[in-house]
Amino acid sequence: MGAIADARRSGYIARVDASQRRLLWLLGLAIFFEGYGRAVISVALPYVGDDLGATAAELSYALALVTVGSLAVLILGPLADVVGRRRLLLASVMLLAIFGAATATARTLTALILWQSAARAFQEGALFAATVIAAEEMPAERRGAAHGILGTVNTGGSGFPAFLLAGIAWWPGGWRGLCAVSLLPITFLPFLRRALPESRRWAAQRAARRRLPRAYRGRLLAALAVTFLAMSYDVAGFTFASYVPVSVYHWSPAAVSAMFIGAGGIGLPGWWVGGTLAERSGRRTAAGIFFVGLTVAELTFFLGGSATLWPAFAAMVFCQGGKTTVVRAWATELFPTSVRGAAAGWITAAGMVGGTCGLAIAGALAPRVGGIGPALAVIASAGVLAAIAAFLWLPETKGRELEAIAPEVA
Repeated sequence: MGAIADARRSGYIARVDASQRRLLWLLGLAIFFEGYGRAVISVALPYVGDDLGATAAELSYALALVTVGSLAVLILGPLADVVGRRRLLLASVMLLAIFGAATATARTLTALILWQSAARAFQEGALFAATVIAAEEMPAERRGAAHGILGTVNTGGSGFPAFLLAGIAWWPGGWRGLCAVSLLPITFLPFLRRALPESRRWAAQRAARRRLPRAYRGRLLAALAVTFLAMSYDVAGFTFASYVPVSVYHWSPAAVSAMFIGAGGIGLPGWWVGGTLAERSGRRTAAGIFFVGLTVAELTFFLGGSATLWPAFAAMVFCQGGKTTVVRAWATELFPTSVRGAAAGWITAAGMVGGTCGLAIAGALAPRVGGIGPALAVIASAGVLAAIAAFLWLPETKGRELEAIAPEVA
């Protein structure tokens, strides 16, 4: 949560009033453990594999199947347009905590897939509901920065398992104990229920037509394609960010934890930089820089050898933060309020399909190209295609009100 205070002192949210600053705090609290639950299995992947007797290829396929849970956003997205963003966010926080903790009971790879798929459905629901609320409540000139701040908090949650990984040998239950930490959001859910307001834009449009107008179908297809490409190499690369150092270079758990915390901390400002660059230079420029930057960082991480892992991982975290800020901003800006939840759900699903395909292709390529590292390096080229597609197909939205970017169509 210190990220929000730092951003405020830096001027990123200087024009945001007190109620909007409070909203950012509440949304950050809601999605901190979304990041934790999403990352915990990937961070502990070598130990999960040893415990369940799974190979690298089997783990890759398993994690690809886990991401199928994200398809639930195709239901949750339209539901957010009907029942409201706040209700969906609160329900998702509760369920991601329950299913994430239940993963600790898994004794087979199949059971782990089932529990994690269920958790992933509501992780996605919480994340897109929070980003939609932020987009609808923040000033036009600060939407990108707001997404960057929330992304920083969310990434802090993703880094929390890495902090705990250093003591996994003493942690009760090992990786299972790390999963049980997912229950913590239950303790502050009553506070969120009292304090979190509903989106005023949604309240004003709650009786509006809930079908995507024909005029926006081409824009939706473009957003789906860009998100698919942008997430295919992102998900695959970060999923194996702990596996490669441990299994290929024989690093200790403490060394991997130090890399995640140290190098990850160095890269964390990418969220703020991404939000600021998106506001000042535009979404297209920021997308090109961070999409291609992540490609270069992953190539270095998976092909450069043990000595390059630290700097390459810092660059990966930095570029992922900037990239995701831009993608989330576009996903919540390109469509009218009446269908914004549904559209954000469809775009999230496209990212899931892209991530699943990236992981599945990595599993298929690994035996043919000399290991999981070279396979992930091949997949990283998708970032260049994503940058080209974003520049050609998506409109520039910086500084414009949502109603000007995507007016309601009768």
